[in-house]
Amino acid sequence: MRSLSKLQRVAIFFLITGILGPLAPLTIASLAFRWGWPDLLPSIWWWEKRDTLQVPLAWDYIFDPVSRVVPAMQNTILIALCVTLLALIISLPAAKVLATQNFKGKSLFELFLAAPLIVPEMAVSLGMLLVFLQFGLQGNLVAIIIAHLVPVIPYMVRVLTVIYGELDKGMLDQAALLGASRYQIFRYVEFPLILPGILAAALFSILISTNIFLLTFYVGQGQVDTLATLLFSKIRGGGALDPVSAGLTLVIILPGLLFLAFTHRTLKEEVFSGGLNKS
Repeated sequence: MRSLSKLQRVAIFFLITGILGPLAPLTIASLAFRWGWPDLLPSIWWWEKRDTLQVPLAWDYIFDPVSRVVPAMQNTILIALCVTLLALIISLPAAKVLATQNFKGKSLFELFLAAPLIVPEMAVSLGMLLVFLQFGLQGNLVAIIIAHLVPVIPYMVRVLTVIYGELDKGMLDQAALLGASRYQIFRYVEFPLILPGILAAALFSILISTNIFLLTFYVGQGQVDTLATLLFSKIRGGGALDPVSAGLTLVIILPGLLFLAFTHRTLKEEVFSGGLNKS
């Protein structure tokens, strides 16, 4: 591999700085006990005071049962995984039709599909709450999962539509001519080819679901804790970013980072190309 040019190195530097830059002060704040202007680093660190305080502080509080972070993390991951699975089941056939078929009202349907991205989240949240109240569905995980599908599906359909639009249909036709059934075509040809798109769409789904607050707050009626609702309850008063809020902010990005690592590993192993070699 040829060495990078100076311009490429500068671009990579700014990219890494833009991604990791905001995480540095959050990490420092989560470990600080006293950090005020104009100090570049905390004057007193968390571990210097942890043995002298009567209450858990910073990361001690986050991992203490009273903080409810562990159950909130479990709820967040469970909701994100269920939303991603259901959204894939709904979005895969819809994306295939949009990418391969022309039908009357297609443009109107695509505009309707983008409505949740255009309408303010507050309006969507209140509207869904009114509907759920009529059926008594509010205040539980099922209601939150259904609510999260609304902003997730438009993103997922758009990603998968692009993938299906670039799919080599000749390979599917050749498999059919060789006598493969519809299931075999999907399992051994179509699915491996669209797997990168599925993983990208699933990553979008997890990132969106884990960070949704308004829908979760309204539909959950404050009865279901997620990382987003816990974080909002800590920062709603404004003011300086305390160690607990900084730590929660770092925790809330963990599900997305874990799935990103899984996605990178899966694509690096080229499992989609390996599937084409199966008979």
